[in-house]
Amino acid sequence: METEAIALIVDEPIAGHFYWVLQKQDGNDCRPIDAAEGPMPTYGAAMMAGIAALQRRNDARGSGGARTVH
Repeated sequence: METEAIALIVDEPIAGHFYWVLQKQDGNDCRPIDAAEGPMPTYGAAMMAGIAALQRRNDARGSGGARTVH
């Protein structure tokens, strides 16, 4: 079974607007593979939503389902 390293990043480009981003290392670069569609009000909310997205991704891989990249 192939494993891939995915990082969950929470970014705050504008004060009070938090976005989660899932990134995968591609050689020396990191590339986004999924991200929040809109801002979250807190760092914690963005982190929890990112963890949920990571879990959905893992569940889809485990069940043989198609992987969605946004």
